[in-house]
Amino acid sequence: MDEPKGLIHFSKTPVSVEANHSNKQQILVFSILTCVSLVCSIFYFELIFLALICLVFSFFAFLRFNGISSIPLAVNLNHPFMEAGAVDNSEIMVRFTDEWIDPGIHRLKIVKDPVSGILIHKQDGEHSILSIWDTNKNLKSLSKQLAIINQAISLNNAINESKDEFDDAMRT
Repeated sequence: MDEPKGLIHFSKTPVSVEANHSNKQQILVFSILTCVSLVCSIFYFELIFLALICLVFSFFAFLRFNGISSIPLAVNLNHPFMEAGAVDNSEIMVRFTDEWIDPGIHRLKIVKDPVSGILIHKQDGEHSILSIWDTNKNLKSLSKQLAIINQAISLNNAINESKDEFDDAMRT
């Protein structure tokens, strides 16, 4: 499902492109080293071990790349992730299931429920449930993605000058 009209998927933002640039370079370098090591292992069998090591490093770089580019977040041109000056209100949407939803102004928290699966709660006074996160990724990866989503929410609040009760409570 594509992002809502007027919004840009996080993977296409300058912040994500910059973060993934080094991962792409690492994947390319380790892939080339793997291929060269495999070809050279015809003459020197010991190089097969170097090829395996390079393949493992390439795999982990790919996992980092996939983790950043699969964050279910979309922002508009006024959001700070776009690295342009805000002209109007900033907007963000998240997609934890089949539909895009507005997360609101509160930070989100991930909870693993044995019955429902992965739940996303708003950190408001009632800890209301925002959505179920329909994914097969591990909790560690999801927590990293949620940290970026929470950062997007905080930046969105800063641009829109929203009142966040959590921040107000922390200041008093």
